[in-house]
Amino acid sequence: MKTKLSWQQWLTIIVFGLIGQLAWAVENMEFNLFLFNRIGGSAGDIAAMVACSAAVSTIATLVGGIISDRMGHRRYFLCIGYVVWGIMTALFALISREHTAILFPGMSTAKVLAMTVTIVIVMDGIMSFCGSLANDASFNAWVTETSDETNRGTIEGVLNVFPLLAMLIVAGTGSILSSLLGWPAFFIVIGASVSVAGLAGLLFVPDTKPVQSKEKMNFWESIVYGFRPSVIRENAKFYLCLLGICIFNISVQVFMPYLLIYLEKTLGFGNALSGLVMAVIILFASICSLAVGRLVDRYGKRTLAFISVSLYCIGLFAAGFLTSVIPFIIAGIIMMTGYVSILILFSSAIRDETPVDHVGMFQGIRLLAYVLVPMIIGPMIGSGLINAVSTQTYVNSYGETVLLPVGVLFTASAVVGLLLYFFAFRFPKQTKKAADAARKA
Repeated sequence: MKTKLSWQQWLTIIVFGLIGQLAWAVENMEFNLFLFNRIGGSAGDIAAMVACSAAVSTIATLVGGIISDRMGHRRYFLCIGYVVWGIMTALFALISREHTAILFPGMSTAKVLAMTVTIVIVMDGIMSFCGSLANDASFNAWVTETSDETNRGTIEGVLNVFPLLAMLIVAGTGSILSSLLGWPAFFIVIGASVSVAGLAGLLFVPDTKPVQSKEKMNFWESIVYGFRPSVIRENAKFYLCLLGICIFNISVQVFMPYLLIYLEKTLGFGNALSGLVMAVIILFASICSLAVGRLVDRYGKRTLAFISVSLYCIGLFAAGFLTSVIPFIIAGIIMMTGYVSILILFSSAIRDETPVDHVGMFQGIRLLAYVLVPMIIGPMIGSGLINAVSTQTYVNSYGETVLLPVGVLFTASAVVGLLLYFFAFRFPKQTKKAADAARKA
């Protein structure tokens, strides 16, 4: 029988899940566009920013998860963390080359550019640190402790709608606000939304009770605990799932940091049409996400895994060759349907296999696979392909010529994605509940 959640638990999942993904969508997509268009950075600068953010996020989640495991009260880590996260996001409104020139008078134009790019990367790292403490270390641990194997597919179905909705909202409002009011207004609106959610959460977020480990370890022993060979052997299914999601996210990060730039500049869709293309793709994928979550809880993961990987790779291969609006939308819908389904399958499996007495600490291990390794390797592959293959250029607002992303990014992502078929075989044919019932019969 499926475990039911209270209205407070569902409200927490919906509010903090959606608002957190809004902030991450800004960090993962709009910061790249901001750095490229407004500041004048290059594809290499974007890759460096993504890698720096990934490293900081992983460290923050590992440390924050251990601390919240020991102290309990994930509610306060979650809510207060969102308040600070929002403030750091809003501070991006102050960053510009003009402000850098004022702070460092007499600096040459080239040095002003380099300094401003550095400021953006450092601030992105600080913002990612705060976000990882609040969302990755606290919210994800809270969800794992709140849910169980009977309802995680449904919960993941809901949670995985939010990144898509966040992409839609951010792409739409980002284009409008940055065009009408400028980038500062956009960052302030998003930052304020995150902080208000954190304050409001103090009124309704129920706390969880982390299971305390029987092993007595000091802080540094806790840091290395998840890397011990004996721990890896004891939790082999957990680490196998992490390897799968790592490969998947490497595939995603080959093209995702450059997606908006590709749509707006390479294909020439512009702001408004790019937003419409994203909207149509995301709406279809969101509907699919809710359906897939229920199917996972009911029928198990293996068959859905094969279908999901196939859709993802087929959509990517097609997107790499299509340049007109309608065909690209069709390819995007196929790709994003597979994308969302893969996320649901792996995310629910990872929650199922997370050791219950180290939930917070294992969020840091999880982020190694979700964020650190993919966000270093993926953008490096993407940036390398752009530098090696691209012949299209773009003159930014400062009159500087930069290389544009190319369709081969999607092809490379699909090639990496094919490795996921190996992990599809490892998913059980039945749900654990169905398997237990079969054994008892």
